[in-house]
Amino acid sequence: MDCLSDALNRIRFKSYIHCNSEFTAPWGLRMPGFQGHAAFLVMLRGGCVVSFEDSKDTYSLAAGEVMLLPRGSGCIIQDNANSTVFDFMDVKPGPAPKGEIWHYGGGGALTSILMGCFEFDMRVKNPLVESLPGVMYLKAEQLQSEPWLDTTMRFLASETANNRPGSDILVGRLTDMLFIQIVRAFMTQHKDCAGSTGWLKGLADPEIGAALRLIHEKPSAPWTVATLAKEVGMSRTTFAVKFANLMTSTPMDYLTSWRMQEAVSLMEQGEESVSAIASAVGYTSEAAFAKAFKREIGAAPGAFRRNVLTRV
Repeated sequence: MDCLSDALNRIRFKSYIHCNSEFTAPWGLRMPGFQGHAAFLVMLRGGCVVSFEDSKDTYSLAAGEVMLLPRGSGCIIQDNANSTVFDFMDVKPGPAPKGEIWHYGGGGALTSILMGCFEFDMRVKNPLVESLPGVMYLKAEQLQSEPWLDTTMRFLASETANNRPGSDILVGRLTDMLFIQIVRAFMTQHKDCAGSTGWLKGLADPEIGAALRLIHEKPSAPWTVATLAKEVGMSRTTFAVKFANLMTSTPMDYLTSWRMQEAVSLMEQGEESVSAIASAVGYTSEAAFAKAFKREIGAAPGAFRRNVLTRV
């Protein structure tokens, strides 16, 4: 499994559709932000202006474009920058009934937006989620690298506008696909990931990306800084410095973090004992594994595993 698929497979999130909406000018809404949530806007028709109260950045979105806010930021969306803004929670306190489109505005030019969010499980750090920039804006022409993304967006809009049997499960699957396609399209358009930090930037680098693949392919291997450096054709010192600069962590810290991701995955799969999990992720000492797990996850492995099995 490639690194991106591996990291995506470890992301634990729930997806929600707030509303399939039709706005008529003039209109303006202040959308709240929540920690651990990534809001998304899918532009179906017309256009809007998106701005942020803590930034001077402004974006003009058109039909066929999409925006994802991975850092839990709130935003302001308007038909134009001069329109009066109202709090979203005041004008729409609850979800629209299934299969209904929410209508709002002054009766002028029409804009259709599908609005929703992804809620991440914040108990377990994921290197991909942590490396995503605050704003991921993909223009219509940039979506060509993901030929099915536009189809997914249209299909999702259609399903949320109709209360047909099985629509709940289908909408859930489609929003999962939407997240993956947005991330992949962003990576394609920003090959050096200059707007991101950490994992994405490291993955885009030939040597550091190769080291990440080694760790992901064999997390239980007895890796050291020296052995990883040798595998990617670098000196130990040069490799360690470059890894830390790009990844904002040391190679050994990243190895430990990814091993704990693997351990959590094994717990979710029902692995029988902590000692077996420790061995599977490269620890010969259960005590050393337990110490690393608690430092990384914030809970003892036994207690965390029991909680996982209870939720399952």
